[in-house]
Amino acid sequence: MKPKEFLKAFVEDCKYYDLEKKEIKTILNNINIKGKTILDIGTGVGRLSFPLSEYAKEVIALDSDKRLKDYFKEHRKRNIKFVNQSLEKFLRKKKKFDVILLAWPTINFKFIKLVKKAMNRNTKFVFITCYNNSDFETIIGKLDTKKDFDKDIENKSKFIENLLKKFKVIVEKKINTNYIYPNEKIAFRAIKNAMILWFNIKFNKRLEKKLIKIIKKHKKSNKIIFGEKIYFYILTLK
Repeated sequence: MKPKEFLKAFVEDCKYYDLEKKEIKTILNNINIKGKTILDIGTGVGRLSFPLSEYAKEVIALDSDKRLKDYFKEHRKRNIKFVNQSLEKFLRKKKKFDVILLAWPTINFKFIKLVKKAMNRNTKFVFITCYNNSDFETIIGKLDTKKDFDKDIENKSKFIENLLKKFKVIVEKKINTNYIYPNEKIAFRAIKNAMILWFNIKFNKRLEKKLIKIIKKHKKSNKIIFGEKIYFYILTLK
């Protein structure tokens, strides 16, 4: 995807997800972030960074993807600093944070050791990821693209297992949220672009017809609704 297409697809993917703001509310209900410093690892387009900045002292929105630079230039905010670096390079500064977010990451086992470097005894580490069997996550399997995600699923399970060994769990929740699209046309465009964005799917007429059928099965009161199940953890150092 070209940078502009990438940003457009990314923003739209976030636009229709978790309209009730359950992830944000769960963070705010369990952590007092007023006046605190936050590190948002893999911030993307700042889906969590921007709303949390309303309460925090400072948010470091960290992402290594250069295509995100223009988005943060356009959406400047006084207490949000976009840093276009890898986590490993950024943490050479040895700075500590009050709250660290790792939401919907590509699994990298190095993150466990790296996140510890940015924590002190009072730091709250928030980890959020999706179930693999929720409505939205199974779209790609229903498209029958022959992609094999068994290894990714195994890695995610091992990563969570390691988190629970290396950190102390103070909050563990399972959240049910949704992608809600106003109509079939928007759902088709947004989901198709999300499949291209995240899974590099090459669409043809056959796959497009399959996606249309999948979307129709999720029509409720003229809206298109796909359920999304979330693992939510707040952890501290042991």
